[in-house]
Formats: sequence, C-alpha cells, structure tokens
Amino acid sequence: MPSKSMVKSSDRNSERVMVFVDGSNLYHVLGQNCSRHNVHFDKLANKLANGRDLRRTYYYNIKQEDVNGDQKKFLDSMFDTPYLEVKLGISKQRGEAVVEKGVDVMLATDLVVHAYKNHFDTAIVVSGDADFYPALQAVKDVGKHVEVAAFESNISNESSKISDVHIRLTKSYFTGLWMPKISNTVPKAEISDEAASPNGEDKSKTRKNSTNNRRTLNKNIENKKYIKKEPKKSNSLSSTDESNLRTTPTRRKVGGSTSGRGDYKKISPPKLRNDIDKDSEKTGWLKKLGI
Repeated sequence: MPSKSMVKSSDRNSERVMVFVDGSNLYHVLGQNCSRHNVHFDKLANKLANGRDLRRTYYYNIKQEDVNGDQKKFLDSMFDTPYLEVKLGISKQRGEAVVEKGVDVMLATDLVVHAYKNHFDTAIVVSGDADFYPALQAVKDVGKHVEVAAFESNISNESSKISDVHIRLTKSYFTGLWMPKISNTVPKAEISDEAASPNGEDKSKTRKNSTNNRRTLNKNIENKKYIKKEPKKSNSLSSTDESNLRTTPTRRKVGGSTSGRGDYKKISPPKLRNDIDKDSEKTGWLKKLGI
C-alpha cells in the first residue's frame, strides 16, 4: 500500500491548489533545521504545487515591534509577490511569554471558507500544528484534499493522520528557495571609457577637484585685494629723543670730509707730481729708489 507521501493526482494540471503558510511556525522550524529564515515564498509555493494550478498563497504571522525595520522589509517583499496574501495577527504579553492572537483562527477560517466556496481542490497547509485538526477535517468533509507540509520533527500525530498527503520538508528541500543575502557593500558607480584611467580611477573627479582648487585659490587672491591694510606705525622720534641718541657718522665721499651734521666741505685737490719741487722729490720717493 503506498504511503501518503507517494500519492499522486491523476489529473494534476487541472487540480486547483491553495497554500496556507503558518509563518511563525515555519520561522522557528527553519531556524532549528536550516539555521536561516529568508525563504522565497513564491518559489516555495510553486514547488509545493508541483506543476498543479496554484491559485493563491496565504501567509499568516503576527505584527512585531520592528525596531530595526527588518520585518517591514520582509513584509514589503511579500506584498510585492504576485498571488500572495499577507494576514497579520497581534501579540500580547503574558508574564514573560509573548502569545500570538488571531493567527491560527484566521488560517483555519480561511481554510474552511475557501473549501465551502469551492475555490480549490487541494489545500496545502505549511504547518504541523495539531490546532488545525478540526479545520482540516471540515475541509475533507466537503470533498477536498488536504496536504500537510512539515518537518518530520515538527508534525503532530493529529496532522499526520488527518492529512491525505504528508510533504516531508528537509534541509535539502529548500535548496534554491532562499532569498539572496543582502550585501552591505556600496556598489561602485559606473565610469565611462573616456573618464576612466588605466588604473580604473575616475579622472573626471580628479579634474573636478583640481578645478575647484584653482577656483578657491583665485578666490582667495581676489579677496586679498579687498583686505584693508592697516597703516604702518611711524618710527619717527621726537626732537627730544633724537638728541639723546648717538649720531652715526656718515660715510665720507672721495675728495671731501663731513661735519658732525653730515655736511661736506670742499678741499683742494692733491698736487700733481709736476708741482712737487725737486728737493722734495729727491728727498722723497726718488731717494727711496736710490736716484
């Protein structure tokens, strides 16, 4: 006798499928078994449908105090996923524990309502929680099929018995279903071939900086023109102070002498050699020569 995991529908292409995901339950079991949580739910729902007509996916969770904005980013990506509905419950503090309110009730209600409205042929519930046992039984009583997708360590006996098919989730089952990790590195801006240097730098930035430096230098030079110059302090001394100072003699000019005030006196030019008498000549320099 085939097991529930081996049962296949005879007409899979026309079988309408809806997926109901217990987000909180899946979050915890993914952390325990895969050490990560960022699964791509659109890809997961299509893999669970396995070629059947996937009509819609419903995701249920609670709204948390989003300090870092992580849940908002996650929910924004969920809202952008086509044919996926997000339904949020609330959480309440009871002592040290946080209790979810409304999540299980919303999932069970939608499961039964869509079954009675004949919106699907098969419901796939991604949760092994035993609390859904009455809703699963009600869906089967309408003539619909029920499949439960859960890890072997997480599925309850009630869910295992009531389901028509048990889709066993494993770590390898999620291969290719993870969202890419967000990188913190800032992407580099593209540089055109004309602006790029052989070393890969952006030459346009260098040119821009050099232009700015020249403009700053010219501006500083222009500003210096309008700086008000302070008058120089006069070094002139009063007549009293001047009299107390020691006068410095001026340089003598050739052919003259100076007085104390620096006035030049005219003197007669020296006599020429022809004017020198012979006696003085003989007794002078000629005598020294032995003449």
